[in-house]
Amino acid sequence: MATAVDAERSGGPVTFAGGVLDRYRHVCAFVNGPREADLLFDPFVSDGVDRGDRLLYLVDPARSAGPVNRLRHLGYDAGALLEQHRCEVRTWNDTYLRTGHFDQAEMLGLLDELLTARRSPRIRMVADMGWAVGQRDAEDRLIEFEARANFLHARHEHVVICAYDPTLFDGSFIVDILRTHPMVVIGGMLQENPFFEPPSAFLGERGLVRPTDG
Repeated sequence: MATAVDAERSGGPVTFAGGVLDRYRHVCAFVNGPREADLLFDPFVSDGVDRGDRLLYLVDPARSAGPVNRLRHLGYDAGALLEQHRCEVRTWNDTYLRTGHFDQAEMLGLLDELLTARRSPRIRMVADMGWAVGQRDAEDRLIEFEARANFLHARHEHVVICAYDPTLFDGSFIVDILRTHPMVVIGGMLQENPFFEPPSAFLGERGLVRPTDG
């Protein structure tokens, strides 16, 4: 994992939802609807812009203008941030579903390209995971992806927040998603996740460990 020294080089640890993202920076944020999401993410986004971090959004194609409009609402020159490549908005069709369906290997490769190849400035990534709603055939692959992504996240100091609306998924899926994120936001508060399992153990339990993991 990236160390506190690494974070200090980027302006210090990131604060989010009343906590500090220092040792772990892969977060599951349970958010009920857009209004709650705005209240949760506005301070995080503002802090990132003010500290020179780069914003990366993965969103519903129908809401691709949302992050830019929110930056304007917060008083920032969104056009300038886009031109300076300090803000980037990608849709589900460009990322999770760019092959027409969810391919976890494809998405891990894209994440590697987006994150580990761009070490400066620090990236704050917010991924709306609503694309998976109703896709029962993709849920197991998504859970495996979230676990395996921890190996990738250990190689960088960027912050990755996966936003899930818990009212749209069944309970067993939510439990497994919890097990794949070291940090969690519940009720608007960040905490170290007591249900998190190291990815090797989680994948091993399911017989999914690969020679390339780790």
